[in-house]
Amino acid sequence: MKRIQAFLTNKNMLLRMILSYLMVGLLVIVMLTFVIASKVSGDLTEEINRSADTAIEQSYNTASIVLSSTFDNFGSVFGSADIQVGFYDEDFDTSTLGRIGNKLYALSASNPLVHSIYLLNSQRKLAFSSLSTVRDFDEFYDRGALALLENLQPNRSGIFTPRHIHYAIDGKSDDRNLISVVLPNAIGQATNGALVLNLDQRTLQRMVMNGSESRLFQSMILNKQGIVITHTNAEKINTNVAEQPFVRTISASASPKGTFQFKEEGRTYRVTYMKSDSLGWTFIGMIDYEQLLGKVQEMKRFILGVTGGMLVAVFLIGGFFTRWIYAPIHRLMTYVHHSPLGAKERQGGSELDLLGNTFHYLENKIRDLQWHVTEYQSAKRSEVIRLLLTGACSQEKEMRKKLAGVRIEFTDSCFAVAVLKLDHFRTLQETYTQADIDLFKYAVANIADELASSRVYCVCFDSGADEVSLIANFPEDAWKDQDFAAMSSDIQAKISEFLRLSVTVAVGPNVSQLAEVKRSWAAARNALRYRLVHGTGSYLRPDVEENRESRSDHLMASAEKLIMDQLKLGDLNKVREALEQYMGLIRSVPFDELMLALTQLLLSTAKAAKTMVGSEQLSSRMDIGTLMEQLGTWETLEEIERWYMGMCEQAVHLRDRQAQHKNKWIVDNILTYIHAHYAEPGLTIDQLVEAGGLSLNYTRKLFKDMTGQTITAYLSGYRFAKAQKLLVETDLPANRVGELVGFDNANYFYVSFKKHTGKSPDHYRKQHKFSANEQAASDV
Repeated sequence: MKRIQAFLTNKNMLLRMILSYLMVGLLVIVMLTFVIASKVSGDLTEEINRSADTAIEQSYNTASIVLSSTFDNFGSVFGSADIQVGFYDEDFDTSTLGRIGNKLYALSASNPLVHSIYLLNSQRKLAFSSLSTVRDFDEFYDRGALALLENLQPNRSGIFTPRHIHYAIDGKSDDRNLISVVLPNAIGQATNGALVLNLDQRTLQRMVMNGSESRLFQSMILNKQGIVITHTNAEKINTNVAEQPFVRTISASASPKGTFQFKEEGRTYRVTYMKSDSLGWTFIGMIDYEQLLGKVQEMKRFILGVTGGMLVAVFLIGGFFTRWIYAPIHRLMTYVHHSPLGAKERQGGSELDLLGNTFHYLENKIRDLQWHVTEYQSAKRSEVIRLLLTGACSQEKEMRKKLAGVRIEFTDSCFAVAVLKLDHFRTLQETYTQADIDLFKYAVANIADELASSRVYCVCFDSGADEVSLIANFPEDAWKDQDFAAMSSDIQAKISEFLRLSVTVAVGPNVSQLAEVKRSWAAARNALRYRLVHGTGSYLRPDVEENRESRSDHLMASAEKLIMDQLKLGDLNKVREALEQYMGLIRSVPFDELMLALTQLLLSTAKAAKTMVGSEQLSSRMDIGTLMEQLGTWETLEEIERWYMGMCEQAVHLRDRQAQHKNKWIVDNILTYIHAHYAEPGLTIDQLVEAGGLSLNYTRKLFKDMTGQTITAYLSGYRFAKAQKLLVETDLPANRVGELVGFDNANYFYVSFKKHTGKSPDHYRKQHKFSANEQAASDV
């Protein structure tokens, strides 16, 4: 007992959680019970619906097969001799009457669905029946069958007609529902009788439903007029239900089958129907949901009642345990809420938000404190390194003291500075955020520090937007240039392997005093500029600027002029060749002269482009300020070369497009002038050239390039086309037609026209007018 009390006391929170989980489990069981009840009810309903649909489909198939086979069977015997003699025999002797009666009886007995068969001879007014001997129409007991014969339309058979009979034969009464099929015997439009097939409705009902009738399931068959053919309730046979709501719904539907629900007198019914085009009938099944699912609904209501009671109990007990668990938390939140520290930062929409924001606030405070301490140390370290690199602190003893304050101690006498510059930095900026780039630089610094520290004492630090620098400290004569080159190569390889980045390394000269570190730093940064020449991923020694010679102004001007001349000619291949020569010249010059040469080339290119295209057509990319800004973003001469060729291609493209528009305008002017003045005999090539505004030879070449014809050929062709039109559409003499199209010499017109068309003007006119007359005659 004491152990239980100790457990309840020491594990109070655990007990509360267990009890809360029990309540949750109970709630889940309640909900599961509800789901199962709904599922069972739904499955039962679906099974009942499926059974009803199957019953209707079976009824449809059975009726279709039975009636179709019956109709086909009796239709085939309709033309037999024994049947036809009943329609056409003039003198019915005893033998003939017996043969006809026996035939009808045999046919009726061969099919249990058939109640009786009549052969009605309207010419002799005789009625033969499988139920009795032959009788006159006046004495025939089935007056309804005679009425069907009177209303029969010629050449129309196979109509299933429901009807009720009540008559007596030889003292024996017969009262039942029949379905009659009339097979008329007609010659042309005259009907001389019919074979009437009477089907027993009750037998058809049993065959169709096959025992599926029940008090809860009604089945019926309707014809197109809404008359009940068969029904589980015999009282409704032969009644018209066309105005019933469910029948109107079925009639309005274009679908051959379907299901729907409707309510009538407060009860819900489900209707399944199928339409038979061959019979003209509609098969309908109706389920009374209220009676059929009564037990299911009663069970469902019981389960829901029990579920509701359990839910109430769960909510009451759950409320008690919620209060039991929540009270300590509420006291904690009340304390937090009234605490003045960080009230604004701790605001939340709910109690959990308040607690979460409070813990988050405290966490941030601790993190800020740690960050400020670290940031202070990092900022102080950066400031000390800046003083070292700029030489702002001239006293070596004081400088070493400051370095020791940030845990940097140089013990050896020699120093060298290396700068690691990220290549393709512009692409990195477009691809990554600044935070990602800072992480890259941090990783580069770690790799450099790890590889260098195994060989010399070094200090790595962030020295710019795209740079990481390294100060190496080593004994005199213990570290050679080749050692630095090997270490730099290892650093570049590891950065490429782990970070997939490329860096260019520039190294300053070895110096022997702390105060001279700034000189090594400056030399390294100066060498770094020659990445433009040596390319990305290179190693730049401190003597990279040595042995570089200036080029004469005349040589550079000649190379530049060659580029400009080829650019103005629009020969981009020659521009590329000239540019490669130009780049080859400036690769070996000092950096400042190299940049000056590139600047001068850009100035000349911008000026030439404006001359070629026009300043208003150039985009802002060709503005000199923009060009100089873009020049500073490229890292290698190869990139500059590709960029420059792109500008040249743009300028040539714009110039060619303008020239093409201008050439089209010139040719259009010449064509317009020809169309307006072709009838003038004195029209000359010089006049047309003057309309274009260019030289004779250039105009001739331009016109042929644009149209594929010479000016003379086009003018002649246009004149002859106009002449052909006048010859066909008018009666003007041929010489007058020649004058109207610009030929003042009739003989020359005749000769030229025949040479152009292969026919003389008169022959051409006769041929085309004759063709036009023939076409008009054929149209009539």
